[in-house]
Amino acid sequence: MRQRSNRPHRLPSSTPWLAALALALALLAPLPAMAGKVSWLDEVVQEVIVEARAGGKAVGSEGVASSRAAGRLFAREADEGLEALARRSDALARSAHRAEAPSEALLQARFSRLIRPEPETARAFASLAPAEKRVVVEMGEAAQQLARRYPGQAETMVRKLGTEGLAAVRVYGDDVAEVVVKEGPEAVGVLRKTGRGGWKFFTDTVLPNKKKLAAAGLVAAFMADPDRFVDTAGRATEYAIRQFAKAGVDLVGAVSAGAARGLEGSIGDALAAYGLNAAVLRYLGMGAAALAVFASALVLLGLPVRWMLGPVTWPLRMIFGRRKRAAQPL
Repeated sequence: MRQRSNRPHRLPSSTPWLAALALALALLAPLPAMAGKVSWLDEVVQEVIVEARAGGKAVGSEGVASSRAAGRLFAREADEGLEALARRSDALARSAHRAEAPSEALLQARFSRLIRPEPETARAFASLAPAEKRVVVEMGEAAQQLARRYPGQAETMVRKLGTEGLAAVRVYGDDVAEVVVKEGPEAVGVLRKTGRGGWKFFTDTVLPNKKKLAAAGLVAAFMADPDRFVDTAGRATEYAIRQFAKAGVDLVGAVSAGAARGLEGSIGDALAAYGLNAAVLRYLGMGAAALAVFASALVLLGLPVRWMLGPVTWPLRMIFGRRKRAAQPL
């Protein structure tokens, strides 16, 4: 009867290498599929918020883990692909004339500034298509901007904004975030359809009169079809003036004030081209424009323009007339 040997059984020398190779392949294989999902972007954005809240200092795994334990930020879109998200984000940027196409090297540099990527995160980012890399960087930068401005509320705000709202923050700035958070993701449609002009009408006119307009069903109608109420320059349409008047909101004064603000802005832009955009010069320009309009009205009415200039020219005529008489010989 053979005695059993007490020596351990030796594996073939190649077995450890094969096991290591299999483990590496198992870890690397899911990276492209996982990185192409919004769920992976969710983890990146959470880490960006944690690091921004820490003031750019290195954050331990405990801090990131505690943030992830609070739940996903983009729960509704978790299984969506980054490619679809990139298309929607690019469409919003094009409507605002803010589309850009940075190089992959620049995207890599911007991603490295957002977070301190671990090797696995770096490999996942490198596996993305250029459009997907761009949307990850842009969403991360928008989240970083919110985290710096609202350090204690950033995660809640991003969760309410969703990917659509965060794309709007990236394109239009973090000043739109509070309104989208309060009014819901439908507010992003106002930006997408009417741009900054329609957004200004929404925040300056619709929201201050929200109770009256909601009672008349006009808030929902505006959110569904803002183009019917306001043009891209932020001016109310005839339809809006009639419908708002029925609800007890007078838009005639608001339109006049908006026209004045538009005139001031146009004059300011013209002066800025020469480095002269000062408040005093803007008001002088508006005064000159008003005089020109008044003079045109006098011409149309058939009245002499000197009537308008009489209050200015009369003192001059008195001064120079006296000097002329004094100079004449007796």
